Amino acid sequence: MKLTRFLPALAWLVAGSLFAAQPDSDVRIASPWPAQNTIIAMLGYGGNLVGTSLVAKKIPLFRQSLPHIDRVAVVSVNSGHELDTEQIISLGTQLLFVPKSTIVPGKPLLEKAGVRVLAFEANAMQALTARVHKTAAVLGPDAQEKAREYQRYFDHNVALVTERLKDLPASRRVSLYHSMGNPLTTTGRPSLNQDWMDLAGAKNIAERWFAGKPNRAGEVALEQVVAANPAVIVTMNRRDADEILASPRWAQVDAVRNHRVYVNPKGMFWWCRETSEEALQFLWLAKTLYPQRFGDVDMREETRRFYQRFFNLALSDAQISEVLNPSK
Repeated sequence: MKLTRFLPALAWLVAGSLFAAQPDSDVRIASPWPAQNTIIAMLGYGGNLVGTSLVAKKIPLFRQSLPHIDRVAVVSVNSGHELDTEQIISLGTQLLFVPKSTIVPGKPLLEKAGVRVLAFEANAMQALTARVHKTAAVLGPDAQEKAREYQRYFDHNVALVTERLKDLPASRRVSLYHSMGNPLTTTGRPSLNQDWMDLAGAKNIAERWFAGKPNRAGEVALEQVVAANPAVIVTMNRRDADEILASPRWAQVDAVRNHRVYVNPKGMFWWCRETSEEALQFLWLAKTLYPQRFGDVDMREETRRFYQRFFNLALSDAQISEVLNPSK
């Protein structure tokens, strides 16, 4: 496993010069992308959000970090991933952050209204870390310093996990099934999920299941999962873990029989997705899969320090428990 696979390419440095700007502290920001809202908050500009995501608004830590969020509009995106141009203009938006998959109609009209549209790549760890830097380059020197601090932390965790697992042979990698949104939706290679599984020493049972699909994700048959017999299951939601554990159809899977079904941590957003909390995701998974190799890593303290350092949030013991083992 090569460390350089997961470090951001030098390309962001070049791209950063193209994105760079010096907006004033009152810059008005909108993004329907929940995880991008978290990155904006980490960089110190959460208070500048005038348009956000409904999903983000419902997450307790996101609300705690940004007390004004109840007064922030939800950016409207239809089922075709198309933004409401008129709404974006009506919010007085100056910076609009979206994934490249989002359709932004009427770009000339937006530009005329002073809206700068920033569309970023997603679904890869390298794209995530690059996006932190590109976002910071737009926001200014203070955000850029926070992005550099975050990158140092991210790189430290990558180096730690890589070093601890460097002698782990492929034959001893723990097989894992990761569900997203419902028990039978998952992802393969290439994807952000595959990246953090690779880094944490997991063998994704669905790695080759989506070769014909551009987004490498979709629903699968339960029989396919049962036949692959993962040693560990990680679900994005508590309800999915409960359903898997209660269903006799899943009962013969090793992960269920051995009580190794986990709910993915969730703080400002789900750690496994496009959030800056990704820096904790692969560390958590590596410790979960190979506890004997990470005996000195205390995920409770790591979680406490991370949110204090990057979001200025002092979490209680109960909050840390909820982040690491979500009840919903």
